[in-house]
Amino acid sequence: MVDHTLKQTVPYYSTMKRAGAFRQPEKPKKRKRTTLTEYCDSRKKVVLKQHVTVSQAAKKLHDYEETGLLPYEVQNLIEQVRNLTNRVKKLEDWEE
Repeated sequence: MVDHTLKQTVPYYSTMKRAGAFRQPEKPKKRKRTTLTEYCDSRKKVVLKQHVTVSQAAKKLHDYEETGLLPYEVQNLIEQVRNLTNRVKKLEDWEE
């Protein structure tokens, strides 16, 4: 019923609909956090996982080094983001 009404009032409605102009935006997919390393059971030594290449590990290490942050500073930032996100969610729920 709504489509019929819009077809009559909006020029080129059918063409725009086929092109996807009225689709709802898709929610961004959450990226699964994956680690490149694991502990070796026998030696308590950190090793690369089977599917990870040395170049992948080196690139990720380089990306971390380029931030100029120490590991504990990265953990602090992650915790701050988590706390702020929870705070925003709490404030948004308060309005309801």
